[in-house]
Amino acid sequence: MGALETCWGTVLDFLFTFRPVQQFLVLYRKNALVAWRNRRATVLRILAPLLFLILALVIDRAIQANQGANSEFKDVTSPDAEAIGGIPQCWEDLYIGKRKSCIEVLYQPSPDPLVDTIMQAVARNNPVPITVQGMANRTAVQSFLFKNPDYVIGAVHFEKTGSALEGFIIQTNTTPKFFKGKYQHPNKFVQLPLQAAVHREIARYQLNNSGLANAASLASSLSLEPSLKEFAHPAIATRSVLGQVLGPFVFAACMFSFVIQIGVVVAEKELGLKQAMRTMGMVDSAYWLSWGVWEVTLAFFVAHSICIYGLILQFDLFLNNNYGLLFFLFFLFQLAMSSLALLLAAFIRRTQVAVYLGFTIFIVGWIMQAVVLFNVPYSPDYFWVANKAITIIFTMLPWDLLAKGFSDLGAATVGNGPGLKWSQRSSYCQYIPKVEDQPPYNRSTTYKDFECVMSLNTIYGALLALWGGYFVLAVYCDNIVPNEFGVSKPFWYIFDPSYWFPGCVRSSSKLKQVQQSLAPRDGGAGWAGGAVPPPVADLDEDVRAEEDKMKALLQHRTGEGPGALSLQEVGPPGGPRNSNAVEVFGLTKLYKGSSGCCGSSLKCCSACDCCSCEKTDDFWAIRGSWFSIEQGQLFCLLGPNGAGKTTTINCLTGAIPPTGGEALVYEEPISNAGGLDRIRAQMGVCPQFDILWNELNGAEHLSIYGHIKGLPRRKVASNVSELLEKVKLTYAAEQRAGSYSGGMKRRLSVAIALLGDPRIVYLDEPTTGMDPISRRYVWDIIQEAKTGRAIVLTTHSMEEADILGDRIAIMARGKLRCVGTSLRLKQRFGSGYTLSVSVTAATATGRAAGAGGGGGGGPSEAGTPAGVERRVAAVKRFFQDRLGLAPVDESKAYMHFLIARDKEPLLNAFLAELESQRGSLGITDVQLSLTSLEEVFLNIARKAELEAATAAGQAHVAHVMDDGSKLQIPIGAEMVAHPVTRVVYKVRWGTDEEGRLVILDTSLAPPPGADGAPQPVMVPPPTGAVMPYGPGAPYGVPPPPVPGAFVPAAAGPGGLPTAQPVVPSPALAAGVYQGARPSAGVQGEPQMGQPTYPGYNPSPMQSSNA
Repeated sequence: MGALETCWGTVLDFLFTFRPVQQFLVLYRKNALVAWRNRRATVLRILAPLLFLILALVIDRAIQANQGANSEFKDVTSPDAEAIGGIPQCWEDLYIGKRKSCIEVLYQPSPDPLVDTIMQAVARNNPVPITVQGMANRTAVQSFLFKNPDYVIGAVHFEKTGSALEGFIIQTNTTPKFFKGKYQHPNKFVQLPLQAAVHREIARYQLNNSGLANAASLASSLSLEPSLKEFAHPAIATRSVLGQVLGPFVFAACMFSFVIQIGVVVAEKELGLKQAMRTMGMVDSAYWLSWGVWEVTLAFFVAHSICIYGLILQFDLFLNNNYGLLFFLFFLFQLAMSSLALLLAAFIRRTQVAVYLGFTIFIVGWIMQAVVLFNVPYSPDYFWVANKAITIIFTMLPWDLLAKGFSDLGAATVGNGPGLKWSQRSSYCQYIPKVEDQPPYNRSTTYKDFECVMSLNTIYGALLALWGGYFVLAVYCDNIVPNEFGVSKPFWYIFDPSYWFPGCVRSSSKLKQVQQSLAPRDGGAGWAGGAVPPPVADLDEDVRAEEDKMKALLQHRTGEGPGALSLQEVGPPGGPRNSNAVEVFGLTKLYKGSSGCCGSSLKCCSACDCCSCEKTDDFWAIRGSWFSIEQGQLFCLLGPNGAGKTTTINCLTGAIPPTGGEALVYEEPISNAGGLDRIRAQMGVCPQFDILWNELNGAEHLSIYGHIKGLPRRKVASNVSELLEKVKLTYAAEQRAGSYSGGMKRRLSVAIALLGDPRIVYLDEPTTGMDPISRRYVWDIIQEAKTGRAIVLTTHSMEEADILGDRIAIMARGKLRCVGTSLRLKQRFGSGYTLSVSVTAATATGRAAGAGGGGGGGPSEAGTPAGVERRVAAVKRFFQDRLGLAPVDESKAYMHFLIARDKEPLLNAFLAELESQRGSLGITDVQLSLTSLEEVFLNIARKAELEAATAAGQAHVAHVMDDGSKLQIPIGAEMVAHPVTRVVYKVRWGTDEEGRLVILDTSLAPPPGADGAPQPVMVPPPTGAVMPYGPGAPYGVPPPPVPGAFVPAAAGPGGLPTAQPVVPSPALAAGVYQGARPSAGVQGEPQMGQPTYPGYNPSPMQSSNA
């Protein structure tokens, strides 16, 4: 046993040296694991045939029971006579009914005394009332019948020579009629009753005119009561009913596999699993081969199960026909359907749509099976005479071939039919229409069909062709149909040599295109084929320096000298060699807008996704990024939602192609398929959203991705255990990922990204949803992983960026706005310094110091709440008097003061004085720090949004105040004055889920030097001059009003009137108010009018502030 295991391990080690083989085996195992975990669906695929065959058996037994009441299907030795009744009323016809008007009998010729007398007697003496109508001749009768179908149930044509009656002809509809399980025989229903009635009345007429004394009595008593008796006969053998109904039922059973398969394939695409595996290095050939072989495996077992179930249920169709004929019919049909499922999945993005489509195909297939049972189009009339297009279309649909195969197998087992042997799969089918040309054969041992145009052998070949053809089309369409990122290959891609030989394309061509595009771009001309990203005003000097450095590097790389494209040779002469892991040269990504026509492309079809019929503009997700990332460096990419971070990572990982520019990852270009394949082999990606199989556990995820990345087979298990331990998931290694919490899923995604010791790792918000302890674990892992590799990290946690980032870049509106270390960004873009001061109850040391300092209250009073409040107020006055500052934030422990950069020269002297009076003020702790990275982030985002708003002509944001009034607040304004009440509000800004600048909340702004809670601060109406801000002056003063500044509500932006902006002093701006127009004062100066917004109550301060 040990030798066998060793031998098998050696074979696997050899096979796993071929990357496509290794990926195929692990993907096949993945399919098997997912199917095993979804045991209900898998068992249903195996048992569905049994359920449907049992249903077919029940239907067959019901049909046999119904047929047992008919004499045709009985052994009749002494048949009974059946009396012939009168002529029925026309509404009793199954195809007429009571809802239609009708008559019973037409006759001709009329008028004719003899004929009219006979037919009037027929109507008069019938047991039930009937209507007879005479016509001139036979042509008139025929014309009436053609013009009025299903109106008359019979006609009588009398033959006369002169005045002598020679005979008559009965005309009826001879079509057998079935309706709601009832059968109506045309001869018994009307022909025999009508014939008997006419004979009876002719005999009576002859008696009445015979001249006999008692002729009238004889005629009236004449009775003609014929009866019908069938011949004695054995039971009639009919065609097997199962041969007709089994085809649709087996088709229905196999459709379970079809619907499940198309749902699973589309689900992998919808969840992003397929793209994630591609990003980790999966080759398409392994993916498609794994699905193809897996479906072959399932089809093999399902086909055998159908045959076995049929034998168990003792169906003649299964017992009398060769097992191989049945097996290959079911097996090849399922293979063709599996390829059709893969083809349809290429056009679908949503699992729900896939399920709906599967059931739609089931209904269409069921209907078309019924059509094939009527020999359409596989009869000689269609196959040899009619247009071949019908036959070709039907043959391209696998369920039609299944129905034809079942029909032939059923016909071979009619009655005592011998069935078909394997050797007869082709010879039984011959087209010899003339009976005299048909060769003789033994019907008890051989089955022949001399009107057959397609044999089972041909059906097998057609199903094989459909299997291969649909599979090739599925692979082709999967490449040309846009994926979830809107990426697709051109339809002629199979003729492009770079597709078959990607390694032959060098990066120099694309780099030269980028180099050549620089000159036209500076002149305002084309970029990326004519598309020009909008320029960014006031580009930051660090970003400009980074861009200039990359442009110089680009010039070197596009040089003509030998080795110009070698990464290790790039660098200044005599200087250190370049250690860049990633180089980005003018990367752009443009999403084209829609023209407003829904359904004009594959991207707008309902099966792919919902589309908007609104016209949208072009959107630049990336607007020309130039930067580099060194090996061993963690490059942190920050930005609000929609800034372009994830799009940048998707471009660098090859998930989406850039519109313009190029990037090199360890010397390999991302625009070249061969380079991208080599990049993915040494790349790890943690996507923004967890992309996991709910059915698989954590260890299986890592094992699958480890094999996809090409790790040696014997090292996968150790790598999996090591990474699970690092991310603290060892205890959950055997739990299904579907039961993981959000934080556990993120840790598993990080472990997958670090699998196989990649040289470049992309972490897109890796700690989202984690608790603080798990986040700290992941931080430690990322810090450890920086050695020897480059890491690109995106995050919304400023703390995470501050701790982990070696270099930080902030993107907004698709453009890099700043780049540098955390300290550099805080120094350049921060608001200044944050000074935190703690004032608590005095300790013994504090009281002694306070006594020495000559203040602070007596020892007994210092620790009381009143004493603490006085100490806090004293510290606030100290800051207000020296720096003119009020706390920006307060807690029980600390007061936080923001010291602007313009006060930095005063900071040294102020800190020295603060330290000298520390005891008297009761200060127990002082902390000085640069402003946070979050403030830098908000400043950058605010500036970008202001640029965008200015470019779009938007200057204000509508906001509902706490009192119910509506204001249009200038974008970015930190303080605003109510245009009517003149109350000053502080505005707190942030970004929404789409990265747009929005107002988080507003609050009353405290006046300079105010203690305690903020109170309403009034800005007086203008007096014609702008007053300065400072001690003793109003908190903020608006400029003189502009005529027409206050307008009716309907005239302003967003339906709100616009007021004259207030001069910020220091950060004050005017709001736009929805309220009353101010009234003129006694001296003509504008006074505060009574507003009309809900909940407004005039403050006493307003009247005293004029």
